[in-house]
Amino acid sequence: MNRTAVAHDTTIARTIRFPASLRDRLAADADRCGRSFEGQVIALLRRHYGEDVDIAPSPSDILTLAAASLADVPVSDLRLLTRKLRETER
Repeated sequence: MNRTAVAHDTTIARTIRFPASLRDRLAADADRCGRSFEGQVIALLRRHYGEDVDIAPSPSDILTLAAASLADVPVSDLRLLTRKLRETER
């Protein structure tokens, strides 16, 4: 895959490394705005590039959130909610 194709592939996770001085400035700005460092970086990217900018959670985080959302559901209702997840494809 060439560099141009990689640059346009939205399924590739990327890591951004900031020089220490920029990281310190971003952290100070985040503190001033009442955001986390990550939240501040996303806010700056969204301001420049639009609302499509986001950081996807890891698969384990998604599963943890999904499990937590079902924590207070009674077992009888849980079966109804999750039955299609267990059905085989027809």
